[in-house]
Formats: sequence, structure tokens, C-alpha cells
Amino acid sequence: MPLSYTPRRLIQHPHRPLFYVIETDHETTALPTSHADGHANGHIDYDPVQFGLPKTGQGSWASCIRIIDPLQMETLFRLDLDENEGAVCAAVVHFYNRGDDLYLCVGTGQGVSFDPPRVPGAFINTYLISPDGKRLELVHKTPVEQPPGALLGFQGKLLAGVGRSLRIYEIGLQRLLRKHDSDVRSPFFKDDDTNRQCAHKKIVDLHTQGSRVVISDVQESVSLATYKHVDNKFLVFCDDFISRWTTATIMMDYDTIAGGDKFGNIWVVRCPPDVSQAADDDIKVAQMMHEKRDLAGAPHKLDMLAHYFLNDIPTGLHRTRLVAGGRDVLLFTGLMGTVGIYVPFVSRDDIEFFQQLEMHLRSEDAPIAGRDHMIYRGYYVPVKGTIDGDLCERFASLPLEKQRRIANEMDRSIAEVQKKIEDMRVRVAY
Repeated sequence: MPLSYTPRRLIQHPHRPLFYVIETDHETTALPTSHADGHANGHIDYDPVQFGLPKTGQGSWASCIRIIDPLQMETLFRLDLDENEGAVCAAVVHFYNRGDDLYLCVGTGQGVSFDPPRVPGAFINTYLISPDGKRLELVHKTPVEQPPGALLGFQGKLLAGVGRSLRIYEIGLQRLLRKHDSDVRSPFFKDDDTNRQCAHKKIVDLHTQGSRVVISDVQESVSLATYKHVDNKFLVFCDDFISRWTTATIMMDYDTIAGGDKFGNIWVVRCPPDVSQAADDDIKVAQMMHEKRDLAGAPHKLDMLAHYFLNDIPTGLHRTRLVAGGRDVLLFTGLMGTVGIYVPFVSRDDIEFFQQLEMHLRSEDAPIAGRDHMIYRGYYVPVKGTIDGDLCERFASLPLEKQRRIANEMDRSIAEVQKKIEDMRVRVAY
């Protein structure tokens, strides 16, 4: 279905088949309804699909919030933001002191420019969602120092990442009330310039399970923090040992995080079991607060389980099932339109089979440009824990003689190899 501006976020209503779409475009203005053609008393309708959006300079924004029904493929409600205000993130939040009402919190920036970096104004807009989910009513706007990078409902409150700061808000009558504010930047990094903070060390995504929060930074990969109710503070107890420019993350389970970065890599990291258990223990976590920091970061580091060069910037990661009764897969989308899945192996036999098949295909089906396959898939970090399914799928396109040679070396027939590849795909996707 057509949209007015570039979609930035897609949030699902927790109880109804509705989606809230945040649309924003930079260096443009709101869509005009008519445009003078230069002749006396003459006007023509302005078609943005044909002519494009009107172009302006730095610091001009056009944005709206749209409620859509995906079943009927229609727009139920549209709300245009104030002039020169751009929405960057959003979340549906249930505040514990407001009964069963649901609120849509939207992080915005007003007049933001990037060259030179300048933030004249930033807000967290709070909208009351109607009982049927099809209308929005503005409750209030809360000013903040920078446009929020991520918003998340957290234990009946709002968790917001504003620059380097992680904050907890409760809803008030005239604005959101800040109940906690902690800085998650590295201890050695000192910078008081507000404009430079917009471009370095910024929280861009948040996920939570229980009292644990996964903090994704634009430059410093992911960190794990636990919230302590008694002290009303977050303790960052584990982070990554590689600086990754994070673009998308998802919690695979309580200890495992999958993510992608702006250089086209997808990776999976996991918190060590003993560290995870200690973080949930009130006595051990008190000792952890005084442990020596490792590499100027958290006292413990995440273990890298898998790493793979995708050659496309991941923009979204989702754990889902594509077929009824199938296994969970990791679905990813890329900036250039890539849509793919990562399938977890459940048996050692499957791992050994596809490792052998990939090894043979690397030599039998060499790239046209002569580039080494392992060097390509490990462009930034050596490939780990991942098998190239696209390369394995090329077995069927090889000449018959090469197929027979590979099958003989694997002590299987050609039909058995093809059936194994097909079964792996059909069990989880199509």
C-alpha cells in the first residue's frame, strides 16, 4: 500500500491486527495539495508520486503516524506531526498507573541537521490509543536533549535511550516524569560537546526480558544490563569485545543476541552461563558492581557464536516460524531488499553433511572473479559457526559430472544430496 514518506518503524498493536507506521523524510516539507503553474488563475494538482516530494535544505523534516489494517490493506488513521518535526522511533507502552489504557510514545527531533550537527529541539510525544486501536490523541510532549534512539515498554514504565543515557519515565499529567537516568558510555570516553554526542555513542535499540535489558549502541555493539529495583539503577555487567556499528538486534533467548552492523555482517553473541546466573542473584550482583573493568568496559565479555558477511546492511531481524509446526528461524531484511533466513541445525549429522558439501562446492564452483569464498564471507571477521546456504543451493546447477564427483566423495548419490538440501529448506520455509 502507498505511503507518504519513508517508513522508519512498524509497531504492532499488542491485542489487535493493527500496525502503527512511523514515516519520516529529511530535506523535504509536508505534501502540498496544489501547486501554482505560473499562469494567471491557474492551478494544477501536485502528484508526489509523479513529481516527488518538494526538496528543501538541511534541517527540514516531514513526518506522520499512520494506522493501517494489514488485512484490508487500508489506512484507518493518519496524524501529521508539527512542522519540521521528524519521528525516529516509537513504542506501544502500558503505564501501570493508567489502568488498561495503551499509549503510543514517539521520539521526535525538530529541525535536526547533520552537517553541521545541530539539534534545536527533541521530544517524546505521548499519544493515547483509543480502545479499538484506530485513533490517537495527543496527551503531552516531553522535551529531551537529543532525539531518542530507542523506546521500549518496561515493567509498566517507558524505557528510553536518549543519546548515551538510559532513562525510565512514568506518565504524568503534563509530561513524562523521569525516574532514572544512567550513562552507559565507556568510562574512558569524555566529551561534553552536545553536538558531537549526536554522532558518537548513541543507543539505537532496546530489548528486554524480565529485568534484563539488551542495549544496542550505534558504535559499541551490544551490552547486557540488569535493573535493580531496590537501588533503582541499571548495572551493565557484560558487553562485546568488538566495536560493531549496530543497525539491528534481536534477543534469541535470555542469554543470546543476534545482530547486524552497517558493514554487512550478521553475528550471534551469548552471555556466559555463570555470568548470567550471577547477574540474576542479588548477592553476587553486588560483588559484580565492584569487579575490575575489562578493556575499559563491562567486567565480563560476550562469547561470539557465529559471524557471517552478508554483503547487505541488515535493517531488521526477527525470530519467527514461516510454516505451521516448523522450527524457529532468524528472518533478516537488508537495505538493498534482501530477505533471508538463518536456520539452526539440530543434529550433528546435518552439520557434518553441509560442512562437507560447502567445502567441495568452494573448489568445484569457484566464483567467476576468482575470489576465495572463505575470504569473501569473512571479509571483516573470519566466518564462524555459519554455512553458506546460497552456495549449497548451487549444487543442482552444477554439471552432472561435478555433481557425481561431489556425491561420490561424500559417499552418497546425487539424488540423496539434492533431497537433503530440499528437506532442510522445506522443513522451515518453503
